[in-house]
Amino acid sequence: MQQLGKLFLLGFLLVQTTLSAQQLDNAQIQEINAQFEAWNSTHTPGGAVGIFKDGKIIYSKAFGMASLEYDIPNTTNTIFNIASVSKQITAYSLVLLEQQGKLSLDDEVQKHLPEVPDFGKKITLRHLMTHTSGLRNFQNILAMAGWREGESMTNDDLLRFISMQKELNFDPGAEYLYCNSGFNLATAIVERISGQTFQDWTQENIFEPLGMKNTTYREDLEIIHKNSATSYDGSAATGFRQPLKYWTYMGNGNVYTTIEDLGKWLNNFREPTLGGKEGIKTLTTPGILNNDEILSYALGIGVGKYRGLRRFSHGGSVGGYRSNMVYFPDEEMGIIVLSNFSSAGPQSKVFAIADLILENKFPIPKEPKQPTIVVDKEEKKIELTEAEITPFVGKYFVDGVVVELSKKGNQLYIYAEEELPQALPVYPLSPTTFVSDDAPIKIQFLEGTPIRTRIKFGPDNYRGVQLVATDQLQGLEGTYYSPELDTEYHISKDGDQYKVQHQRHDEFQLVPVSKSKLMGTAYFFNDVQVVRAANGAINGIRVSNGRVRNLWFKKNR
Repeated sequence: MQQLGKLFLLGFLLVQTTLSAQQLDNAQIQEINAQFEAWNSTHTPGGAVGIFKDGKIIYSKAFGMASLEYDIPNTTNTIFNIASVSKQITAYSLVLLEQQGKLSLDDEVQKHLPEVPDFGKKITLRHLMTHTSGLRNFQNILAMAGWREGESMTNDDLLRFISMQKELNFDPGAEYLYCNSGFNLATAIVERISGQTFQDWTQENIFEPLGMKNTTYREDLEIIHKNSATSYDGSAATGFRQPLKYWTYMGNGNVYTTIEDLGKWLNNFREPTLGGKEGIKTLTTPGILNNDEILSYALGIGVGKYRGLRRFSHGGSVGGYRSNMVYFPDEEMGIIVLSNFSSAGPQSKVFAIADLILENKFPIPKEPKQPTIVVDKEEKKIELTEAEITPFVGKYFVDGVVVELSKKGNQLYIYAEEELPQALPVYPLSPTTFVSDDAPIKIQFLEGTPIRTRIKFGPDNYRGVQLVATDQLQGLEGTYYSPELDTEYHISKDGDQYKVQHQRHDEFQLVPVSKSKLMGTAYFFNDVQVVRAANGAINGIRVSNGRVRNLWFKKNR
């Protein structure tokens, strides 16, 4: 009986399809289906795919399971969290309010949110929506402050932490750096102006007018949300598990919707009944930096060209949900892929579909795939002297792993604890390139001080940097306090490395790469710059992690 139920479910999966033969031929349909064959199982999560042409659905199909626990398949009506694809909806909220005369995109943020600090540089609402504000990204800030992975964050939490910020990553408009914080601030601006919750305002002013009946924000994850796919981490090879549900914030993401409803949103690009042509033009006009560089990002949406055709696009990722959409305005065609597992890779699938069905429309041919560095056993080995390989000897920090290179005579060896069972010899192909006969390893040494490396292990490429002796960082031990985060870290020496403790994080390590720089094994404490007084004493450290730059920690003596 159980097997019969499985067969029924599989049959159910296979028929969840809507097609229009006038737009796609059978060969195209079969090739699109093949793109998602790995999803079409009763043992894996999956997703839903929609293709829209001239305002109509020409392909809509579901794959895989919405719930592995209860054997419930995805359907074309299943609701998914679209994560950062939501940003364009937040941005359009500000566009519509501007049309109503209630704000200007060139307003200073503090006009609507006076609690946001004055950094001495004007930050506009347009800066917020184009990732050019210089504000720090909230996920990175909260991790540094002690938030653990998977802990819930509300919009009130985010506004409080953003309002504690003391410095900017860069001057507003000077750079583009992806930052979710601006979109969270936008929700508070909508609420202050309208007197409504952001959910209610978007429901009344965007979703209902567009007929998006199955679309909403879901700030309270305790409320039952029918017909939603469960999100999963993992893959068919590694197995699946549910990630913690922490995304109780809005603005940068958290729209739940269906393929059909999101198609209605795309159709408003084609026939803008909401906001009109001027609204869509405002939304999709690229941002411009202070140096007049034109961005490939507009207000919450990517813009530019793909193979010569104009496109609007965005992807999304939260928990186990992954999403991607692209709209080609000149072809009046949109492609959407929504999924409920973290290894889905919807972006590549969206553009693979575009390559298939628009092949004769693209003015630019598809670029051939660039080959990666491979270990070629036929490459000719050379011999180097001991003096020539000696500069490469030492420890390297490679993607969070300490790799040791040693020598015996003129033979170089590579070793990494827990990664390689023993030191393996590597042989030179050139004065700066070495390979192993015992493992798929290729090392390339790059010029510079300290020496940097590019290591290929199997199909993957990693970058590393040579470490220096810890005696060059005397006086680093101590407690460091951030007034911006109201939190502190303690650094102590541990052999030739440093260990770091925080009351809410697991202990992690810092490894020195120069007399004034260390790299951390925790992503939120990745890059540490030592700041010294004129007499050489350490005053503090500045910590960066990609979307946070140079956050100040004062050393407490």
